[in-house]
Amino acid sequence: MTSDYIKKTIDYKRKIASRYIAIDAEHITSKLAHFNQFLVSVKYDGHFYAMIYEDKNAVFINRNGKILDRIHLHEEMETILESKGIDKLFVAGELYLDSDERTRMFNVSTALANGGKGLKYAAFDLIELENESFVDSTVFDKYNKLKNILAPEGIVHIVTHFTTENKKDIEEYFKEKVEIGKHEGIVVKNEGFSIYKIKPKFTFDAVIIGFARSDGDRSDMLRDFLLAFMKEDGSYQIFAHLSHGFNEDQRRELLEEYSKKVVKSDYLEVARNRLGFQMIKPETVVEFSCIDVINQNSKGNILKMNLSYDEKKGWTGNYHQPSVSVTIPLFLRFRDDKQATIEDVGFKQVTQVMAFDDIETIDLDNLPHSEILKREVYTKESRGAMMVRKFILLKTNKEELDNYPAFVFHYTDFSSGRKDPLKKEVKVTNNKEQADSLYGEAIEKNIKKGWEKV
Repeated sequence: MTSDYIKKTIDYKRKIASRYIAIDAEHITSKLAHFNQFLVSVKYDGHFYAMIYEDKNAVFINRNGKILDRIHLHEEMETILESKGIDKLFVAGELYLDSDERTRMFNVSTALANGGKGLKYAAFDLIELENESFVDSTVFDKYNKLKNILAPEGIVHIVTHFTTENKKDIEEYFKEKVEIGKHEGIVVKNEGFSIYKIKPKFTFDAVIIGFARSDGDRSDMLRDFLLAFMKEDGSYQIFAHLSHGFNEDQRRELLEEYSKKVVKSDYLEVARNRLGFQMIKPETVVEFSCIDVINQNSKGNILKMNLSYDEKKGWTGNYHQPSVSVTIPLFLRFRDDKQATIEDVGFKQVTQVMAFDDIETIDLDNLPHSEILKREVYTKESRGAMMVRKFILLKTNKEELDNYPAFVFHYTDFSSGRKDPLKKEVKVTNNKEQADSLYGEAIEKNIKKGWEKV
């Protein structure tokens, strides 16, 4: 029984994670899709757990498939369900710490380590009851069923909620529960399958460690900054590409400024336009806002590269570590009053609002090695200056892992007489035929008369 429900729990969490739409409080009425009725509930800042009740035993399973050690919640749930005459139940909910103060996910981790004192469980979705599945039922049908099973208050309860047809009611509820009541946010559901997560905006300080230029007609403009937080060991944890908040004049000026700051790096991060980030010294701090912070998506836990910086060697990739993704990061200002220190850009900013449990890191030393499938170098002399164009196609052998493509095409164009002597282009794909096509097309486009193969 347990192994089947572990898989169901993991699949459920990943499926639900892909359906959440983040909205900031300022745009509740404008961005919520119109429906005849909304179901609005409190969002607790805790840990997701599914609860399975069968054979008079309650089992709690987290998003990674780990079973919770028995605490007071088990007996409470078993007592309630036995009194209701229920034989089988499968619900999703949130394990949270009951407190008059604002609590966060890491408070739940601490409470669990101390035997679970003060923890409560709020059920927010009915998945199965007896032998009937409710996966395709409306949210209103599910809540009506849950209300007959769990009370609105207690150690184990149904999530605090109400229904409305008016978006203005949702705004008022947000003010009551979040701005005054200090909850993490609210969740809005409707007759469809969308789930809206409404929170206050987050604000963080991070250090810029790289930049990517735009392509095409905008190739003279900045596209993204690569942001990182500093960890206690002095390493830098990648977490976001920052592209919003700059006008076109700023993008031109910033690209020109940061193009002069490029340093060595044995790690390559790729922007969404398939061009690689150029790495810089970690010294500029930016303040930015975002709507949401998550450490898990529909694929599972979010792991991103952890890097080390040395004045002589530049950047070195360490291994993938637990990280976060942020929704719509927006540049606010450069923080000239702050430095790239653990006090000013520490990863603690994230751990204060997000818990990281049961996540294994990926050690680069034990990853499969990449192999060179194709490599060609061409040279040409013009007006006494040497030009070099190099084409490489790699097979990573890491495509089974998250965040790795199967094939990487890398093009280097060097001309000593040019204002910007070194240009690089990186494209990735999981298709071998497309990889070969990228390689062939690049050579055909860039190698004309006068070029000699080395």
